[in-house]
Amino acid sequence: MSTAGGDSGDRTSPIDADYIGNLDALTRDLDDIEKIAAAALSGTPTDHVARDRIASTPAELTYSELTARQQQRRVAEGWGEPEIADILDPIALAQLDEWRAAQRISWERSDLVVVGISALIGALGNLYDSRVDAAVLGGLSLLKKTDLLRRWEKEAARLPIDYTGPKFGGPAHRVRSAGHDIGRFFAALNQVRTGVFEGTWWDGGQRMAGFATTTRSGLPFAQASEPHLAVALLLKHWAADFVTPMNLPLPGWTLLYEMPDANLRKFAYDAYAGTNSGDGLNLRSGLLTPGLGMFATEVVIRTHTHLRSYRSTGTARLATSAAANHREMLLAAHAAAGAISLSKTAAAAIAGETAVAARHLNLAVLTRIGMLALKVRADAAARASAGAPSWDQLLAAESATWTLPEALTIADLLTN
Repeated sequence: MSTAGGDSGDRTSPIDADYIGNLDALTRDLDDIEKIAAAALSGTPTDHVARDRIASTPAELTYSELTARQQQRRVAEGWGEPEIADILDPIALAQLDEWRAAQRISWERSDLVVVGISALIGALGNLYDSRVDAAVLGGLSLLKKTDLLRRWEKEAARLPIDYTGPKFGGPAHRVRSAGHDIGRFFAALNQVRTGVFEGTWWDGGQRMAGFATTTRSGLPFAQASEPHLAVALLLKHWAADFVTPMNLPLPGWTLLYEMPDANLRKFAYDAYAGTNSGDGLNLRSGLLTPGLGMFATEVVIRTHTHLRSYRSTGTARLATSAAANHREMLLAAHAAAGAISLSKTAAAAIAGETAVAARHLNLAVLTRIGMLALKVRADAAARASAGAPSWDQLLAAESATWTLPEALTIADLLTN
């Protein structure tokens, strides 16, 4: 039964037919050993046939040699096909089912087709991102004409975050301070509550702070000291600006404009401003428009995996292995879209767009790819840690349950 010095110590044994057959043979041998030990300890006659067979068992077999020997014994002694349910107790069977449910599912042809379709959708969305963004902008422009948006624009007018004085004006003034950055919500909210504009600019390498309490025409800024009123005004103002061509900066993008490095500040401004009004990198072109292709990819793959689970198990809930397969498919599809995004950005930069080429970056997909990669890696690590034990590990675990008196008695019986 032993495989010490063989090849099984480095082998992670799958739960296959050979493994089950060897486990069945081991169980039969252990049953015989227990009977011999019980007979010896009780003083009753022992089974000499079983004792001689166990005593003559060759040692130092490799796993392959052990498997071949057990298969010959199975035919010679007429054991029949082994059943895992006859070998394991209910607790071990439940653990085996749990282990099997966590194993990786191999991809089927339908998976490849669905991933291909989803990747094509995402890739086309990135390849023609400018046209898609123009269509999205057209839809938002229609919203701008609605009575609701017009009313919100009037109610949220003359806020300090809209200051366009020296150092903070221009078509892309929204990137020059925190007021239009949804990632700096509390900084913008504080300006609305106090009625004081706050901004940062640089002069000869020195960081300067700018403040203003009136518009360029001398009118005092509107303010709302009550938190709930200030939040309402800020959100209305952002909503009214969101449907304009310049939209809003990406979350946290205005921080780049406040960095000490002049080149970084120029990059942040140029990428947002673009070459024409609205064709730069903003919340719409950087997240909303690219997110549409990502959303379509997610819908197609999720529909496929949940329907497959429903057909096979009667429930749309994904098991551990199905969820891991689902994440692998998403990662493959989004990776294709991400590759197109990076390639187009690089090509645009080489063609002369420089900082404006950043508008082609699909930040939503690239972020999603990173998250999925971490999850897929974690799934692989979990499967590796939950792998089936090697044959040597299994033998060591079984032998650890034998008591010293039993082991000594068995050794005497087998050597005398």
